[in-house]
Amino acid sequence: MGMLNFLRSRSLFGCFGIIAQASAQTPCVNGFAGIYPCDKVDLLSRMSIAQLGGQTNLADLWGWTDPVTGVEYALVGMRTGTAFVNLNNPAVPVLTGVLPSHISGSNTLWRDVDVIGNYAYVVSETSGHGMQIFDLTRLRNVVTPPQTFTEDAHYPGFSNCHSLFADNDGFVFCEGTNTASGGLHVVNVQNPLAPVLAGTYTQDGYIHENLVIDYNGPDLAHVGQDISINFHSGSPDRITFVDVTNKTDMTRLNTTTYVGASITHQGWVTPDHRYLLMNDEGDEINQGHTTRTRIFNISDLDNPAPLVGYYSGPNASTDHNLYVNKDLVWESNYSSGLRILAMDNISTAALSQAAFFDTYTTNNAANYDGAWGNYPFFNSGVVVVSDYANGLFILRPRLSLRVRALLEGPYDANTALMHDSLRVRGLLPLVEPYTALGYTHVGGGGETTTASVFLSNGANAIVDWVVLELRNSANSSVVRESRCALIQRDGDIVGMDGLSAVQFTSAVGDYHVAVRHRNHLGIMTAAPVRVSVAEKSYNLADGSTPLFGNAPAVILGTANAMWMGNVFRDGQLKYIGTDNDRDPVLLRVGGTTPNNTVTGYWLEDATLDGVVKYIGVGNDRDPMLVNVGSTIPNNVRLEQLP
Repeated sequence: MGMLNFLRSRSLFGCFGIIAQASAQTPCVNGFAGIYPCDKVDLLSRMSIAQLGGQTNLADLWGWTDPVTGVEYALVGMRTGTAFVNLNNPAVPVLTGVLPSHISGSNTLWRDVDVIGNYAYVVSETSGHGMQIFDLTRLRNVVTPPQTFTEDAHYPGFSNCHSLFADNDGFVFCEGTNTASGGLHVVNVQNPLAPVLAGTYTQDGYIHENLVIDYNGPDLAHVGQDISINFHSGSPDRITFVDVTNKTDMTRLNTTTYVGASITHQGWVTPDHRYLLMNDEGDEINQGHTTRTRIFNISDLDNPAPLVGYYSGPNASTDHNLYVNKDLVWESNYSSGLRILAMDNISTAALSQAAFFDTYTTNNAANYDGAWGNYPFFNSGVVVVSDYANGLFILRPRLSLRVRALLEGPYDANTALMHDSLRVRGLLPLVEPYTALGYTHVGGGGETTTASVFLSNGANAIVDWVVLELRNSANSSVVRESRCALIQRDGDIVGMDGLSAVQFTSAVGDYHVAVRHRNHLGIMTAAPVRVSVAEKSYNLADGSTPLFGNAPAVILGTANAMWMGNVFRDGQLKYIGTDNDRDPVLLRVGGTTPNNTVTGYWLEDATLDGVVKYIGVGNDRDPMLVNVGSTIPNNVRLEQLP
């Protein structure tokens, strides 16, 4: 649910107020973040129900980003009201305040909240509650949190409501109310402080939840229409597709059911509006299979959607709410917590688990304990999860990236591999060398490895340290995040264990990916590429991924390698003149004795063989002349990084 169109990018603005007591940041290491099982998801903080000002359990949640300050907020449904949590520092969240239930003293299991622009809409199954409307911009003016808020407006057109969906046209769709036979009760909130009934849809009876899309899929007859996908739990369990463009004359297009329907609960569509992913809340308990995510082909809205297939998760846990964002499926699966799925092969329903964080440590059984809702739409990449009894979890999934690149200095065209002489000679440091060289890290720095990593030989043997950078998609001169990593003989760039993908903490998105080395000119992808929680691979050495700039790499047969020789580390390769790269080699071997050699881990060792040589076979000087043009020693070759 929610108004994703209104989410804005996070800024550097701060906040003030009293900090709620919360758990400290805990990285996911060896399968656990503290007591919580995990994979590639870190625990930034956790707030208990009591710390949120609630009782007994949490329900659903949503998010809002202040368009002025850029601060992100979690909006958390509780038994007695709605909590607003400031996530400006997600490791130290602040309870800004609580909006109590419209019915004083009421205590109900379910509360749902959604957002349009700067207003939150809150419903409850409490009789007489109606719909609360709250101006979220009030959160930025709280000086002494937590504050007890009052609603800015109230809609009394229904007494109780199970769930709601707020669309981007200024309409709130309420389901499971005491009106319209439990069907759609649509409220016009284009003037948020003066909500009015827009229309009702009663034809199909009770609707448990729904999703409204401004259709832009393959069914050309319906492009531009507002389509409500309704999930009916009852007799029979089914999915209906309704054209809700005209709120006074909403028309059903088709009805879809499926084998094994038990409690048709909720779902979300892919960005191309071609597939619907749906969870059934009762089938795991009633039929005994593992967590099942069903995928329907909704390319033809006027006919029942065929079931493409289903993804079976690794656990027995009951599924609840799922969302699709940035080519990933974000599932709240009760006892097995947050599950993040890759949907690269959705046309065959062959989803795969990319990462997870289990908020409920007791078991992974089919029950209703654990993760109820999640919100994966913050631009920061932070994900919030409401756990029924364990509170609010503030998480950061990690991105996984595999890159292949080649360094000209150690490259051997005969073997199509780089040599690993630095490793063989025992010269590779256990701590990344770039901090000492003055490289400005963004998020990374200080990475260390172990001696055992340097024991591997063959194609996976380590050649040297490199830096991987994620750069802004719109302005590639801006480094969003960097990581020091290791490069193998075959060019694979790996993490500190010498095998795994390199991980980042930025949000899933499209980035220019750059590779830097201490004495080679850096390279970068010409276009932004997707970097995700689901592992992505890019080969910068074979031409399959275009590189930025003019002659960014040296062509060695069929391989593209990073230009060697920039020992002065100024982004330009020079053979003569001020700050050239040749003279440091002479100085390293003694200055006045050019036939000397020096062994060690030196910048001047452009060939990376562990020996600095100024003259003779395999010296480090001649390749510089070749790379600037051989016969034109005063040429300069510039690194093709903005």
